[in-house]
Amino acid sequence: MDIFDEDLVNFWKSLSGNEVKYLMVGDMATHIHGFKRFEGILHIWIKDEIQNRKNLGSAMKIFGYEDLSWEEMQFIPGWTNFYISNGIVLDILISMKGLEGLSFDECHRFATIAEIENVKIPFLHINHLIANKKAVNRPKDQIDVIELEKIKILRKEMGLD
Repeated sequence: MDIFDEDLVNFWKSLSGNEVKYLMVGDMATHIHGFKRFEGILHIWIKDEIQNRKNLGSAMKIFGYEDLSWEEMQFIPGWTNFYISNGIVLDILISMKGLEGLSFDECHRFATIAEIENVKIPFLHINHLIANKKAVNRPKDQIDVIELEKIKILRKEMGLD
């Protein structure tokens, strides 16, 4: 997936414009930290508050999701998927495995921010991403952990951390 894909950028613009509190997690966060693997599902972690859910609903209107009750929706990882376009599937999370001891706000404070097309996009910090992937522990997550740990070492050697 091209992170400059017009539909993806429009998605981020809509989240930003509607003041949705979120973090990009999963494959896209792995990608932004330097290990290029993306399987076509965007995973976002939202702050689970009524107003934020309403903001998310407003943001999703541009993709045709006007009539959903976002405040009451049960977000079930892997089952509550939305299609935003170009074959991009969105999976919305309200908690993160492996980060149970941290609040959304704590993780958001340490987010890696990427600016794409004048939109500031928060990505889960590499340390939090590794903790999540260790907890999920699927074979592909195990590979991600190995590669992300290598990236952390390289960053340290280059004086970037």
